Amino acid sequence: MDGEKINYTIEGLFCVLLLVIMTVLMFTEVVARYVFGSSFIWIEELSRYMFIWLAFISASYVTATQAHIKVDVALSVFPKKIHPFIKKIGLLIWLAFSVVITYVGFDYSITMLNVGGDSPALGLAKGIIYLGIPIGYLLMAIRLVIHIFKRTSNSDTQHVEV
Repeated sequence: MDGEKINYTIEGLFCVLLLVIMTVLMFTEVVARYVFGSSFIWIEELSRYMFIWLAFISASYVTATQAHIKVDVALSVFPKKIHPFIKKIGLLIWLAFSVVITYVGFDYSITMLNVGGDSPALGLAKGIIYLGIPIGYLLMAIRLVIHIFKRTSNSDTQHVEV
C-alpha cells in the first residue's frame, strides 16, 4: 500500500471510529433515558461536537477518494476541447475556497481559545471544538493540491474526474 492510500485509510478509519463512538453514545443515551428514566447530560453535546469533526474530516476523505458530489451541467455549456481547462479552474477555485476557510477557521478557533468560553456540559474549550472545521479544510486543501499536481503532471495520459 502506498503512502497516499495509507493516508486515505487513516482518514477513513478516523471517520468510522467517530461514527461508531457517536452511535454507541447515542444508543447509551436512549437506553438510559427510556429504560432507566435518567440520562447523561454530556452525551448529546459530545455527539454533536463529534459530528462537527466527522463532517469536515469526511469531506476531506471524499475529496481524497474523489467520491464527492459534483455538478457537470456547467461543462455542457463549453466545448469538449476545453473541459480539462474548465475542470482545472474549478479545482483552483475549490482550493482557494479551502485555503480561505482554513485561514478563517484557525483564526476563529484561536480567538475562541483566547477569549474563553467553554461548552456547557463538558466544559471543553469551544476553540478546540471549532478546530474540526479548519483541520478538515486544511486536509481538503492538501488533497486538492495533490490532485491538481497529478492532473497537471499526467494531463495527457490520465483524465481524472473533478
